[in-house]
Amino acid sequence: MKKYTTVAKINFRYTTWIAYLVAGICAAAMIVDTIIDKSMGMTGDNAISYYSMLYLICIMAPIFIASINYSRHINIGVKKKAYFYGCAINYVVFAAIISLCGVIETFLIDPYLTSDGYQIYGLVKVFGWDSNVFTAFFSQFAFLLLVESVLHTFTFIQDKWYGWLADVIVVVIISVFTPIPALRQVETAFFNLIIFSAPVAQIFTCLLLAAAVYSTNLVYLKNKIS
Repeated sequence: MKKYTTVAKINFRYTTWIAYLVAGICAAAMIVDTIIDKSMGMTGDNAISYYSMLYLICIMAPIFIASINYSRHINIGVKKKAYFYGCAINYVVFAAIISLCGVIETFLIDPYLTSDGYQIYGLVKVFGWDSNVFTAFFSQFAFLLLVESVLHTFTFIQDKWYGWLADVIVVVIISVFTPIPALRQVETAFFNLIIFSAPVAQIFTCLLLAAAVYSTNLVYLKNKIS
């Protein structure tokens, strides 16, 4: 277990700081915007929730970890299995912390900020995960974990022909499914399932897909030389 946490610590420190910086700047900008609006009495204005900016970490960090940090780990003698499980720890921690921030803001901070008519829109509310704190946390957690797993996997396989093939397949699916009503319904049903469906179904589906997608990295790692 120690070797897995060592990998995770390295990932938390190196290259991913860019993701923290970008997310932090965006969140700070939203806070400053709210302060200005409040001080000027703009009670009818709308704003995006602060924690929504933290989602950028779940988008950017997997890309950096998969594209840059793998070579860093291999060069210092880290085993491929340790890299696999170490990265998994990173993604679980990212998803958990950001989900917790979302819960805190949605249920403790936003009600105060919107008490005078000022509107703040967060993804927890937009996606309908705000029925209770448990749904808000676990729905976010499962969805973010799925996003991280997909981004890590797609980034990691880009140096192989099947990585490019996967990109083409995704583009083709979006290009073909979206214009055709019958296929668009299938596409819509999928997104409804991983975002807007009943909490238990949404959480279970996202976790199952995240595990399935991320586990494919084991196959790729066995054949990856360096």
